[in-house]
Amino acid sequence: MTPTNARTALDVTHDAANDEVSVDGVKCGVTRQGWTSYQYPFNLTGHPALALPSGFGTDGLPTSVQIVGKWARRPTVLRLGALLERAQPWAQHRPPAL
Repeated sequence: MTPTNARTALDVTHDAANDEVSVDGVKCGVTRQGWTSYQYPFNLTGHPALALPSGFGTDGLPTSVQIVGKWARRPTVLRLGALLERAQPWAQHRPPAL
C-alpha cells in the first residue's frame, strides 16, 4: 500500500505540462514528479493497483491510498479492495461544497 497522490486534487487551472506542483508549500516538480509519483512506477511496470478512499485533507478534499499487487495478480488486488470497502464503506462521505 502507498498513497495514491502526493497531495489532494490540483486546481482546475493547473497546467499539468508546465506548472510545478506544491506539496505543503514546497515545489516538487511537474505533475508526474510532484503529484502522481506514487502511481507512475506501476503504470510503467503493469503491476495492478487500486485506489481506495482514505479520508480528507486539511483542504477538505478527498485522499486515497493504493493497493499494489504482484504482476498479473489483478484478481487478488480487486478482492482485497472489495473486502476493505465492505469493512469501511465510503459511499456516504462527500467533500464539502465549495
